[in-house]
Amino acid sequence: MNETTTAAVAVTYNVSEYHIGHTTYRVKTVFNPAFRQSLSDILARLITEDCEKMLGESGQEQDRQAV
Repeated sequence: MNETTTAAVAVTYNVSEYHIGHTTYRVKTVFNPAFRQSLSDILARLITEDCEKMLGESGQEQDRQAV
């Protein structure tokens, strides 16, 4: 099995550099001040969608699913 390592090499104000395998990725973070959702709204939505996806894959009825 191949093992992929990820390492954050350099971080500046809005640019991060990651080494994944033999490839270097530079990621720039951009925020839109006009966007109406806050970061906590986005994270809550992503977590809720992920939980719904995981619970849906279990094949259980919704009223019998453990949370």
